[in-house]
Amino acid sequence: MFKHKSWWSINLLVYLIVFTVVLGLLFGPYFLTGTSFVWQADSISQHVPALVHWQNDLKHLLATGQWPAQWNFQLGIGADYYQTFAYYTLGDIFTYGVAFVSQAHLMAYYNIMIVVRIFLAGIAFLVALHHFTDSRNPWVNVTATLAYVFTGYMALSAFSHPYFVNPLIIFPLLIVAIDNLLNPEKPKSKYLYFIVMVAWTLWNNYYFAFIMALGALIFFVVKTTVDKQWLKLTYWLKIIIPTIIALLIPMALFLPGLMGLFTSARTNPVFANGLLLYPLSYYLELPATFITNVPGSSFWLTGGYSVLCSMGAIYTLRRFKTYPVLNSILVIGVMMLLSPVFAAIMNGASSPSNRWTFMFTLPMALTVPILLNNLKKMTNRDFYWIIGFFGLAFLSLFYAFNFNFGSKYASMLFIAFAMLVLVYVTRTRPKGLYLIVLLAMFNALTVMQQNRTIDLDPNQSNLLPTKKVEKLIDNQSKYFDENKGETVRTDDGSTLETADALQKNASLNRSYIQSPLGNISGMISPAANLAMNGSAHSIETYWSYENGAPAKLFNNIQLLGNSNNDITGNFDRRAVISNVMGIKYWFVNNGGANPPATYKPISDKKINNQTVTKSDDVYPLAYTTDQVVSTKTFNRASPTKKEAYVAQGAVTNALPESATSDQFANQVKSVKIKKLANAKATQTVHYRFTSKNGAKPTWIYLPADASLAGNEIHLEVSNLKFKPFSLYQKATYATNAYNGKAKKAAALPDGKTDYATNTKAYKFNWLRNHANSIGKFVDGYRVTAKYGRTERIFGQRGQNNLSYYSPAKDATLNMGPAKGTSQQQFIPFRFDTLGTYSFDVNVKTIPVDQLFDAVAQRAQANAVPLDIKRDAITGTVNVKKPQILVTSIPYSTGWQSDHNDIINVNDGFVGIKLKTGTNQLNLKYQTPGLHLGLILSVIGIALLLIFSVVLFFL
Repeated sequence: MFKHKSWWSINLLVYLIVFTVVLGLLFGPYFLTGTSFVWQADSISQHVPALVHWQNDLKHLLATGQWPAQWNFQLGIGADYYQTFAYYTLGDIFTYGVAFVSQAHLMAYYNIMIVVRIFLAGIAFLVALHHFTDSRNPWVNVTATLAYVFTGYMALSAFSHPYFVNPLIIFPLLIVAIDNLLNPEKPKSKYLYFIVMVAWTLWNNYYFAFIMALGALIFFVVKTTVDKQWLKLTYWLKIIIPTIIALLIPMALFLPGLMGLFTSARTNPVFANGLLLYPLSYYLELPATFITNVPGSSFWLTGGYSVLCSMGAIYTLRRFKTYPVLNSILVIGVMMLLSPVFAAIMNGASSPSNRWTFMFTLPMALTVPILLNNLKKMTNRDFYWIIGFFGLAFLSLFYAFNFNFGSKYASMLFIAFAMLVLVYVTRTRPKGLYLIVLLAMFNALTVMQQNRTIDLDPNQSNLLPTKKVEKLIDNQSKYFDENKGETVRTDDGSTLETADALQKNASLNRSYIQSPLGNISGMISPAANLAMNGSAHSIETYWSYENGAPAKLFNNIQLLGNSNNDITGNFDRRAVISNVMGIKYWFVNNGGANPPATYKPISDKKINNQTVTKSDDVYPLAYTTDQVVSTKTFNRASPTKKEAYVAQGAVTNALPESATSDQFANQVKSVKIKKLANAKATQTVHYRFTSKNGAKPTWIYLPADASLAGNEIHLEVSNLKFKPFSLYQKATYATNAYNGKAKKAAALPDGKTDYATNTKAYKFNWLRNHANSIGKFVDGYRVTAKYGRTERIFGQRGQNNLSYYSPAKDATLNMGPAKGTSQQQFIPFRFDTLGTYSFDVNVKTIPVDQLFDAVAQRAQANAVPLDIKRDAITGTVNVKKPQILVTSIPYSTGWQSDHNDIINVNDGFVGIKLKTGTNQLNLKYQTPGLHLGLILSVIGIALLLIFSVVLFFL
């Protein structure tokens, strides 16, 4: 039927028809209901804001020819533009078209480009299929393509991280390029194809470039080993030269991004989160992940492969010598799934993320055409192995869902059984292939939708309506520039004046915009970056790679809730550090947590339904000080005292330490506390708490002390240890709680005689419902402290958290301003995870009243007005003796000066050592690695031209 048609024309036609049907069924309802593909977490917090910003930058570039500035003060407290967005939009060619659409159509572009990416992933796989197999039947090929594209990885990435789909396009083309390069019979154009693909891999995203480089290396080693070509010198020369050229070309973007990674807050992670093996539950669920995407994607093992992939893999593995390269890669891939060590290596020697498995989809899907084109060669033993594996996978699936017979994943049982029957029948009845295609389409839709059944229910959906996303984007323009003294429009149409006397010398102040996403209850991201697309300088920052310099300070003062992706958090609502960082305005939600103590409402008018509060203690961007504390003294101090040291002057070794008796840090006091109401007060209290039914709360008592008024209360927890309960201990605790509740109900005056309580049945049911948590405890825990109405939570994220895991034994909790100081107060602790806790706790106070006012006013009086230009800062300051110019500009080696002595002050910020007399300030910023990267890219392009001339003309 197809022998007279060209391979590509008929395969593209069939692919277009099938994918139009699948994509229409999959995404049509979203477009019809106005539901976007924007997830309530990372999509709205990172990807949409990045795309909005990129659209503006591209339009400006096309209109003026001017590239974006290299330093951007609207990225949190300030960050490098290119190092931040190299991970997101700069290398993603599928975002470039946003320059040619209006802002009104930006969300349509966002949604459509996700569909385009998915479609192109299928085209890329067809290229690989055509290269590695001789499969000519378009229905076989489209079935394999369905298996490649629609997996658990795609089901998660398409809605949460759109550019995560790009590697599914790039990787098959990269492997084909490498295989062509290794084949001496291929035409000379193979070198250019290889250079383009390697360059695109590095240009697209340096994180995925690393993963794909390791994947390509595995293919290269296996291929050269099987072909036994590693001893040929000419073989290596033909590889090395185009590889060098390809590596050089994208360096203008790749090198700055890589250098930013090395100085980011993500450096020095705990390798594999401290794991050598996964918890037992991971291994018990592993077989199930080969046929479906178990919710939760433990350690980013999204799975969800077509059942045909498992059948095809079994078929090829039983013929190992016939398909040595493919089978060797399959075996290596399965082995890599068995230890978090391999996952960590593939994830850049950090957390054990199995995100690399998007590459494993390629060899798995390539087994499908091999299977379907050789159905007549299948033996009974093949079917026995397939049935055995499916049986194991079904038991695993049954376990993963706590032995729940009513699980919605029962549909996978039907698909697997039906596919097995169809494959068996099609051996003798070829027309059964069309039914296989239909079932493969249903398999693809099931994998994509079984975890997304609530997407179109507005009461439960994790996706946002398109119109609401557009409104969120538009609302950012309502936030005002803190430094212009504007007349701004409020929600009710009235106006609000923002000018004040501090703006003249402040140079730059910032805002904190509290949770700007309204009633998005499913929000799990720690912060949102939307406000950077308005006029405000919001310190909220949530990017995959954050500057590690300021993160060091924030970690040293133990800011509660910050992480490697969100280095500022909400500053734990601490008044001192918030003012030092130049936060002038704090936007507060209705019913939201109170702002820090020094922030007061400036009007009853609201902006974006938020109350605007302002602090008069806000620090200028730059000021001079002769109050110097050495790093040695700073490092010995408590977290609260470190915060005070930063507020009073400069932490540096550039000048001798200048301690004075009236320095602000001396006002930090240790408060004696009690373990029991009538006990003797001590500086530190030690606690050991084991979860027990009916156990009394654990708390500390804060004695009455009128001198606490005007201070912020900090709980400093140290030596925190936690031993979780075993599964059986948890079951016993739950059973005791069940019995206790029943006894309490029976003891009530109107209580009925209890004939329903069944302790054994309850415990059995509890163990069944929690069976999938068997094995090593890798979850986190939370400790909550409450002081008056203020609650603070220390959350230790678990080893299964691949973004935020950072083990901590110490924590500082800001309990807010002192309350009820004339009476003894108690601060109870609450523990949300069953187990045994032990820790020490002490209380520190830091002034937020007139004592702090005086320190802040001194900084304001010593403000140095700066002229902030594009990647440059200038100013003039006159001092009578050597001093330090302190700024809240995050430190980076990109800040340079021809005649100013730039230093790192306050554990992560730009400072300048000033000489006696007049100092002309002249700072310039250049993205580290950008200049060298541009030179290397130019050299790479020049070498490419020379190489092409030699290759084709000489």
